[in-house]
Amino acid sequence: MSDECHALLKSVCALKRVPVSTYVYDLIAVDFEDLVNTDDAIYTLFVNGNYPEGSRAQALKEKIQKHKGA
Repeated sequence: MSDECHALLKSVCALKRVPVSTYVYDLIAVDFEDLVNTDDAIYTLFVNGNYPEGSRAQALKEKIQKHKGA
């Protein structure tokens, strides 16, 4: 990432009062959820995984399975 983009990202996160890592994780999570919902191979890979109880991955798995009617 270029220095200018990194500086802008840090500034946006500071204004939103959120750590950069949390902001980036949330963006990736949205994109990943879209992939799981639109790509059968990624869906299968994801729902066949085992995730720690209470983790964001487990919560997403339950949400997606409920949505898909699994």
